[in-house]
Amino acid sequence: MAQSSKPMGRVGHTFPNELPRAQQLLAKHCYWDEEEQTLWIDARKLFPNLGVIEVMGWDRMMFDSHPVPNYPSDWAVLQWSNYSQFSNWRKQVPPWVLDSCALFPTHQLKLLHFCGKYPQLLELLDHAPLLAWRLVSSKLAEPEIVALLAGKRIDIVEQVGWPGKESTVKFLRNLRLRWVNKEIAEQVEVCLLDDKRMQALQDLPRINSMALSLAARFPHLIGCRLHRSLAQLPCRPMQCKSMVALLEDVYRLGEAHAFPQAEIDRIGECRYLSDVTDIYQGWLNTAVEVALQDSEHTMASLADKLALSENEFEELIDFNDWIQLSVLQQHAWLIDFPESEQACQVKLIAWQDETGVWAALLQLVSNNQWHITQVRGEENVLGDAKPWSDLHLWQAHGKL
Repeated sequence: MAQSSKPMGRVGHTFPNELPRAQQLLAKHCYWDEEEQTLWIDARKLFPNLGVIEVMGWDRMMFDSHPVPNYPSDWAVLQWSNYSQFSNWRKQVPPWVLDSCALFPTHQLKLLHFCGKYPQLLELLDHAPLLAWRLVSSKLAEPEIVALLAGKRIDIVEQVGWPGKESTVKFLRNLRLRWVNKEIAEQVEVCLLDDKRMQALQDLPRINSMALSLAARFPHLIGCRLHRSLAQLPCRPMQCKSMVALLEDVYRLGEAHAFPQAEIDRIGECRYLSDVTDIYQGWLNTAVEVALQDSEHTMASLADKLALSENEFEELIDFNDWIQLSVLQQHAWLIDFPESEQACQVKLIAWQDETGVWAALLQLVSNNQWHITQVRGEENVLGDAKPWSDLHLWQAHGKL
């Protein structure tokens, strides 16, 4: 996150969630009144209950004495398309301020207005953006927020529900996040409210979303070589999800085969995630070799079975198919093969599309309701929107 008031060069973020179409269209329903320094957002057709919203220009925000309006909190205005009328309003705002306010999924207009009106909050946005957002999105009234801005940062973090400690303030200053969504906000909470995590994180000079995700999910890895390396890298939403999934995969496989602790400790000593992948694939090869030795059947080609199947989605019943799929996708499905008494509670579904072979592990939760626990493609990639959509469509048609 920002460390100075200079432009930060974060234009063109990759946001984890796309805006609802109705909100995207609002950018076309804007009118910029140059004389009044006001942006009018006509929401009457798309959001009839909101009517027409008045948004001051940046210059007017800085000098207006009226209370900050109660803007729609869920409008991610700074992610709207930059149409001409809207663009005229945006160009008044310093780029780094736009960029910093655009990090957050809610309260963007309120945060921007507070920053324009109160220089103290603008400074807080510069040094600890997440704290600025947390303060503005709290239930505190404007006079209470202003009073806190005149005091110490420790008082602010305590007032918004976080531990009032210097370590909290340092952690928030060291965050380098390119976006904030609900999941990342929860990861911040997990780390802030755990003394052991906070103490271990103090030595990191910067904490990006990958380092944050790792600290929240795998606290024993905080400060290890892998963690320090990840904290230096730029990252995107899917990279964080892939990292967590890979680490979960490798630890589960290590536990399933009861590898020695010295072998498990190699994970933390990796420098790159590609090194973790190499460990995982080595362990998977070992697991497959052991499984093949114990297998009593000749394996027919799984690829042929999927190609010749009359069903678009094929349930894999035979253990040999689970082994073949593990090899094909480089994912250890074989360790989830159910024991005989669990056979009716777990399903492995495989299908093929133009991008390759996909698979999903489903678990029975109750009353014939199946929960999708994992979706993987070839080379152990996570499923994106397309395979998940295909699966949900298949479920909706009652194929289970």
